[in-house]
Amino acid sequence: MSSPFALPYYPRPDFLAGVLTVLTSGLQQGVTLFAPRRQGKTSFVMNELLPAAQEAGWQAVYLDLWRLRSDPARGLVEGLEAQVFKPATGLLAQWKLSRLSGSFKPPLAEFKIEAEPDKAPAAAGSAPPLEHRLAAALDALVERADVTLLVLDEFQALAAVERDDFVAAFRTALQKHRGRLLVFYTGSSRSALNAMFRRAKAPLFQSAHALALPELGRGFVADRAAFLAQRTGIAVDLEALESAFERLGKSPEFLNWLIVDIMVRGQGDVQAAMHAWLENQRMEVFDEVLDKLSGIDLGLLLALALPGHPSCFSAEGVQCVQGFCGGEFKVTASKVQTSLNRLAKHGLVAPTGNKGEYEIEDRSLLVWLRESLANDAGPA
Repeated sequence: MSSPFALPYYPRPDFLAGVLTVLTSGLQQGVTLFAPRRQGKTSFVMNELLPAAQEAGWQAVYLDLWRLRSDPARGLVEGLEAQVFKPATGLLAQWKLSRLSGSFKPPLAEFKIEAEPDKAPAAAGSAPPLEHRLAAALDALVERADVTLLVLDEFQALAAVERDDFVAAFRTALQKHRGRLLVFYTGSSRSALNAMFRRAKAPLFQSAHALALPELGRGFVADRAAFLAQRTGIAVDLEALESAFERLGKSPEFLNWLIVDIMVRGQGDVQAAMHAWLENQRMEVFDEVLDKLSGIDLGLLLALALPGHPSCFSAEGVQCVQGFCGGEFKVTASKVQTSLNRLAKHGLVAPTGNKGEYEIEDRSLLVWLRESLANDAGPA
């Protein structure tokens, strides 16, 4: 559902103060922030962290490592280079970078840039290795300001990079610029983020302090209700809205969806808005995905949706999955493992980081499945 309404951002001043305290302490070079998707990580970065950095006189750079999911290492390097070489104006605007070569001898790195008219084809195969380009881009970026804050969104994407030399080069470059370069990492996949920071040859964890994004509570719900009343004159039951927020996994994005739906409908029926959200998820997101899954896949998802569910591979966990599958076939630990692998490929589940434990990674799917269980009806 698209909407012309722009809901105001709800700030987290105490959390921002904590982040800035770590970054300015001189004890840690960075901060890692884990939170599931749809919980407001990027909104916090855009609305609070980056403005605060700019107000402090820092150079602030934001890069989303999902912009090139097929090759996040190249995406990181090209994103840094794009920041270094902003679009030119005047005479230089008629030219484009056609070749990029570089040299790297620690502690110095330099770029050699060649330009040609924009109509001419770019030369191919002349770029130096990514590790050299990474070091040179960071050198050039840091030289432009006394302090640079580099925000790397969805940093766990680099976990898929099977090149320890690249990760090691990134760590070396960070160490070189300690005191002038600060890094804020975000991740929505706990297992992938942990794997990224615990790479044996590049323990990035040593230079960053881990923080958890605090959940929003009643204050956020009351703020949304007040906004609704002020903008439209529609009054909603605050207890009902708070209950819906709990059912929605305390996702600010999902509650904002309900607020917009209420504004569009012109009446304050929270339960009707909740039902509309569930139907929207089913029709636009889950129908096609769930239709491709087997019976054990669906049974396993329902088992994982249970609060405090047992380990998937324990006797209790296997029995739980068996209960959702019925008597069609016998569920075994090996079949559970095969199903988990299949669901992970669909991006539906992920390991938590604790041995043998998995969780539903898509927060909207988790909410939808729990609502299905509460209504005594599995996915149709």
